[in-house]
Amino acid sequence: RSSAAAMRVAARCLQQRFSSRSTTVCPIWWQQGWSRQRAGSVAEAELLAPLGELLMPNTPILELFRSFPSPPGWAGHYLEPDLTAHGVLKSQQAALFIEYDGYWRHGEKAGIDMDQLKNAALLDFAPTGSKVIRISHTPYKSVKFQSDKAILQICVDVWRQGDSKRRSDALHGVLEQMLDAFQEVLDPKTLRQLQMQRDTGTIHVSNFARSVAEAAAMARGRNSVKEISAFLDGEGFSRKNVDLMLKGPLSGCRCIQTNLQPKLKWLRQLGLSHEQVAKAVTICPAILGYSVEQNLKPTVQWLLGLGLNKTQVAKAVATFPAILGCSIEQNLKPTIQWLLGLGLNKTQVAKAVACKPQVLGFSIQQNLKPTIQWLLGLGLNKTQVAKAVACKPQVLGYSIKQNLKPTAQWLLDLGLSKSQVAKVVAAFPAILGYSIEQNLKPTIQWLLDVGLSKSGVASAVASFPNFLGLSIDKSLQPKYSLLVAAFGPTGAGQFIARNPRILSYSQRRLNERLSVLANRNETEKLASVMSLTMPAFEKRFSR
Repeated sequence: RSSAAAMRVAARCLQQRFSSRSTTVCPIWWQQGWSRQRAGSVAEAELLAPLGELLMPNTPILELFRSFPSPPGWAGHYLEPDLTAHGVLKSQQAALFIEYDGYWRHGEKAGIDMDQLKNAALLDFAPTGSKVIRISHTPYKSVKFQSDKAILQICVDVWRQGDSKRRSDALHGVLEQMLDAFQEVLDPKTLRQLQMQRDTGTIHVSNFARSVAEAAAMARGRNSVKEISAFLDGEGFSRKNVDLMLKGPLSGCRCIQTNLQPKLKWLRQLGLSHEQVAKAVTICPAILGYSVEQNLKPTVQWLLGLGLNKTQVAKAVATFPAILGCSIEQNLKPTIQWLLGLGLNKTQVAKAVACKPQVLGFSIQQNLKPTIQWLLGLGLNKTQVAKAVACKPQVLGYSIKQNLKPTAQWLLDLGLSKSQVAKVVAAFPAILGYSIEQNLKPTIQWLLDVGLSKSGVASAVASFPNFLGLSIDKSLQPKYSLLVAAFGPTGAGQFIARNPRILSYSQRRLNERLSVLANRNETEKLASVMSLTMPAFEKRFSR
């Protein structure tokens, strides 16, 4: 039987069962969506199809697997809750969204962060009073529900595909925890209905709900781990990369012909190496579910039209594969327009995206605007802010609380004034991303050790902060040794205090010019000649 045949059988069951369906008027937000006609996975179908029947018995189950227009700030093409219901809460217009977090990545920090973003997007889209239930197999994600909160996290035991006993136990666990938490907010009729099912001890699963799961299983067309491993070996992936993918995104065994072959081939043709493809799929497994024609190709074409070359596009995808799932109209274009409105020109915007593609995944309201407002509040003007972003787009991804504020305060504590701090950030925005403990403090201590006073250090940082980004062992110390040879330890420290920019020049350039000046007994001219081009220097000091 093909997946299409299974769906036709399901449709016939649907027509027979719901020929006398309820005429209840659906909320506006529900009408804005459309049925996906499928569950996202076999496990979702096995758990959520019968749960959907219990919640909305007079509505076709497939209508509850619903997609909605992507709200502002949501990075996906569409907003796709795993299951959606209406009319089941006391607030009849409110939504009940149910998310199944069975995949292992939901338990990791990145997965938890993404789940929280989706929670916010769902509640932002739906009317006030709406709720989100997240079902997982991770005990630490199960927390006691508070009546003033809109999110309930439920933990149930794992079941194997087709294991009706354990699946029934999982459904019973969902009902138990749901009724315990939502007793005060459920519609009375729905509450009685769920209580009656819970009290029976065994959850009945209809033939139609089973057909939904069967259709999902056939549509997935899963291959065995052995088959997928052999396919990846044949595609040229190393054993390390094969193991990486099989343990992560391919642990559920996807279909080679439908999912793996076209997507991996497309990524390789784009220019990604085998290692980059493996990493991209591991970071963003959703790639395997995207359409090459409807998602991947249009996004790449849009990036090329933005001004990136093919190599830069490949690097952007390898660095931030989630970009392929961002909506061009609702996410990418608005962010680009915002950057242009900030004062960057088209070339600078393209360079910023090539350098930091993650900027396209940031929320304008929650990430970008607050960071810009903070920079303006620090004392930078709009031109300086635009220049800082163009020079170091990574600054848009720094945390205000964990990076920006602590670094600014550290500079103030170092002895710089507020206006000097603003000047330092404008001239060297990369400083905001450095670790205070591992980068900045050690460099300051090195300056103190070579003889600069605290006020001298503050003055050096204020006049030329770029040297704070240099390695002590590979750059600063070797240059200092050359200066010591020319001026002595005390003189070297004093020279750096007066001319901190000297530390930015290459060791080779410094050595060559010191040698020429030493032979002429004119080392005191070092600071004034370091900026000269080689032809100008040779002309001036030719014999």
